[in-house]
Amino acid sequence: MTAVQRIGTVAVSFSLAALAGCSNITMLRTAELRAVKASVDSLDTRLGAQLAEFQQKQSELLRVIRADMELRFGELGRRIEALEMSISESQSKLSKIDQKTQEIRERWEERAKADSLMQTNSNLEVEKLFQVAFGDFTAGRHDLAIGGFTDILTRFPDSPMADEASYWIAECQYVKKDYETAEKGYIEYIKNRPQGVKICAALYKLGFTYEKMKKGKSQRMVWEKLIGQCPDSEEARAASAALR
Repeated sequence: MTAVQRIGTVAVSFSLAALAGCSNITMLRTAELRAVKASVDSLDTRLGAQLAEFQQKQSELLRVIRADMELRFGELGRRIEALEMSISESQSKLSKIDQKTQEIRERWEERAKADSLMQTNSNLEVEKLFQVAFGDFTAGRHDLAIGGFTDILTRFPDSPMADEASYWIAECQYVKKDYETAEKGYIEYIKNRPQGVKICAALYKLGFTYEKMKKGKSQRMVWEKLIGQCPDSEEARAASAALR
């Protein structure tokens, strides 16, 4: 074999060896790549399973939350409906109360008007009776006057005219010279009507009644009471002058 042939053979052998070495490296890398791919595929599978499980849990959680919210909103709706019904009932009751109040107010107003009219008529009637009785007194018809004044006391005891009627009955008895009855009348007036419009006059005339009955001590006591109780009255000044 020539030198050239030997060199060619060596070159071919070297090339074959090189190719064999490259083939082995490629096989190793291919195996490594397959192992890596298998690891990646396994990891991807696990991640996919975990993701699916997570998504399932999320879906279940969302379903539970949705169901709970629907339940809560349903309960809230029922409460709102019940509250609206309660408000409607309360408004209806308030409306009835307002209507009843208005009816009561109207009845009271009507009654007040009727009472006012009755009081007006009553005042007119008692004034007429008093004028008639006083007319009988001034005309000297003292028994008729006593009857008229007594009628006022009986029928209208709370009228202001009843105050004066009580006094004028005693006056009628005094004019008739029935001093004992007049004394009782004046005393009754003083006792029952201490703030009456005729209290000063009653005390003054009671003193004259005691004078007619020859009761000087009682007269002085009554007039001293008059001066103390009605110091600025004409009756008190007259009594004071009489006592001096």
